[in-house]
Amino acid sequence: MINLSLISPEITLFCGALLILMADVFLGKKIPNFFYASRLLSLVICAVTVTIIVSNFTKAELLFSNMYLSNTFTSFVKAILVGLLTIVIAFSSRFVFSNQKISAEFIALLMIATTGGMILISSNDFLTFYLGLELQALSLYLLAALNRNSAKSSEAGMKYFILGCLASGILLFGISMIYGFSGTTNFLNLMNLYHNGVTAKIPVGVMFGFIMVLTAMFFKISAAPFHMWSPDVYEGSASIVTTFFATVVKFSAVMILLRLFSSLIIGWPGIEKIFIFTSMASLAVGSFGAIFQKNLKRLLAYSSIGHVGFILLGMAAFGREAWIACMVYMVIYAIISIGSFGFLILIRGNNDETVGYETDEENEKIFSINALSGLAKTNPYMAFSLAVLMFSTAGIPPLAGFFSKFYILTAAIAHGYLITPIIAVLFSVVSAYYYLRIIKVMYFDEPQNLMKLDCVNNVKAMIFVTALFNLGLIFFLNSFVNSIANFAGL
Repeated sequence: MINLSLISPEITLFCGALLILMADVFLGKKIPNFFYASRLLSLVICAVTVTIIVSNFTKAELLFSNMYLSNTFTSFVKAILVGLLTIVIAFSSRFVFSNQKISAEFIALLMIATTGGMILISSNDFLTFYLGLELQALSLYLLAALNRNSAKSSEAGMKYFILGCLASGILLFGISMIYGFSGTTNFLNLMNLYHNGVTAKIPVGVMFGFIMVLTAMFFKISAAPFHMWSPDVYEGSASIVTTFFATVVKFSAVMILLRLFSSLIIGWPGIEKIFIFTSMASLAVGSFGAIFQKNLKRLLAYSSIGHVGFILLGMAAFGREAWIACMVYMVIYAIISIGSFGFLILIRGNNDETVGYETDEENEKIFSINALSGLAKTNPYMAFSLAVLMFSTAGIPPLAGFFSKFYILTAAIAHGYLITPIIAVLFSVVSAYYYLRIIKVMYFDEPQNLMKLDCVNNVKAMIFVTALFNLGLIFFLNSFVNSIANFAGL
């Protein structure tokens, strides 16, 4: 008998999205300001979902003929995903107010995409893996093109859709190769067949299939050279959607890649070279690509590509310490992204009725890095918070971002790598240039066009909290790392 309580978080979140859509259809036109109720309902649904996840935290079980896995690791990742979703929905108050006609659809798409990520992380078979991936991806295509007044948003949605279809095709081709040569798509069966890592016993078709699957996942996490969609989508999407991409979507994609790599292909001789190459390419693109950017969104997009490079470097170093380092890095990155991308939500144009959702021409001005000039004088608290987040992202000690990179480099060196960690440090030094440039513009440049920040207290408070977290992590670092290792079952 199937224990439905283990899949009730996904059912709750998905049915909650449908409930919000149906309620908007029948009540949206009858009740003024119904969008407030739909947003509040979504927060309640998220709270219920987290409660269910916590209640099932220690349960470990395989469902649906071993196609679906629930254990401590999956519960930990799901709890973080729903927590990040809750923060994004809380951040969306002004966006929902400015776009009341599509507010229910927007919130429902966020919830459905998160449900796809939850299914993805619990998948124990390539069939459920593909189901979760496509459920998330279809929602993301719509979210990227949500700004109907922006040509760049439409372009971003189209590019993401076309390249996403290409990645899905590569993924399906890889899965078919694995099934054709192994006779199974189940992760547990594949691990039993090839867990010993003897290359001679692993069919070339299976290895090629896994490489195709990895290629598709590299696209999903925007790793170079499969990153071409990321800057355009980050720039063209509304700021709240960009925040969702950088937190919930990125976290879920990296976690399933980590789980795939640790469960299925650990110990395959030579497979780590793919991760090393992609890691170095991502670090190079992220470091040098951002230097020439004038748009804050595009700069943060290239920054995220550089972060993926560090993650892949950690994945290339097999072992428990490497997995813990990757988990710590992603949790810290998600917290930093909540603060740095949350700042984008505050930026608004000359029209007081909108926030980060204007025409392309206006967005070019308000998201320009030069628009940050003099922010330290006009809004010192936000300038301080953003400066701390930029220092942390650059890896300046003793902030949280330094320790996340430190653990990755330590794991790589312990595994026997020496040249690649040195190259990663050099790329990190290069990337520090454009982070410090933002701080320089805020504190030392004379104000030109004063940047207008929206008065959304919950967003400002969260940005300040993330800055304090980056400052104070050093005082409870060991407890933080040990908690992640215990919660993740590592």
